[in-house]
Amino acid sequence: MRLRIAVLTGGGDCPGLNGAIKWVTKSALDPKLSEKRSISFEVLGITEGWKGLLEIDPGDPKSCDRYLKRLDEETVRTWDRYGGTNLGTSRTNPFNPKNDRSEILINNIKKLG
Repeated sequence: MRLRIAVLTGGGDCPGLNGAIKWVTKSALDPKLSEKRSISFEVLGITEGWKGLLEIDPGDPKSCDRYLKRLDEETVRTWDRYGGTNLGTSRTNPFNPKNDRSEILINNIKKLG
């Protein structure tokens, strides 16, 4: 079985975001763990945080190129050496009661698989 994991960072920058992304990726793609759990994963980074997940058009390759980044061990190898977030972030709140866009978010998650 193969599953897809999407990682994004939202809100302000803080120490450890790149390190967390690196280790989520490494753990998901670890061949020993994949064999043990009988599940393999594909890891995607969503750029620009919640904004990216709201604005992506999953059916448009250009939009996917802009907002999706395939993550593998080589890509994230040195990420923990840098501050901030290599995926980018935004202060977008899709669940804001004054502008609830959670339905768009859920639809995009479903379309991305």
